[in-house]
Amino acid sequence: MLHLPHLKEGNMTAPPVENAIALHRDWKRTKFFLNHEALQQVIKVEQKQVSRSLSGTIAEVTNEENSAIRVEIPDIVSVSSCADLTLPPGAGLCIDTTHGPIFLIANSWESLNGWLDAICLVYTIYARGKTDVLASIITS
Repeated sequence: MLHLPHLKEGNMTAPPVENAIALHRDWKRTKFFLNHEALQQVIKVEQKQVSRSLSGTIAEVTNEENSAIRVEIPDIVSVSSCADLTLPPGAGLCIDTTHGPIFLIANSWESLNGWLDAICLVYTIYARGKTDVLASIITS
């Protein structure tokens, strides 16, 4: 099955998945995309290089895939801009979900407005039961 195109994509700064209250230096700028199902962080897969020892044996190649932030559209309670002193500097985005709040930092206040509008649009379409209509519009 082919993946649907994204309604919006861009970079935002996010905390590590396992530590939402991480120090500012631990927040990383990563790519996000929004489609009719979720707001999803894109994490690159890290690969360890193959190394050959003096005896000629080859080390195994292992792939590590980091977990990523994923906010399902049905889980969203509200979305808003925020300027909290506990967040890194910038255009703060607060997505309150049924599982608790998720904080992200957009590249600019203009970019933040784009994310807010897109998330509100997708949620409104979901709430009205028209997700399949959005999916068909995005793909055409």
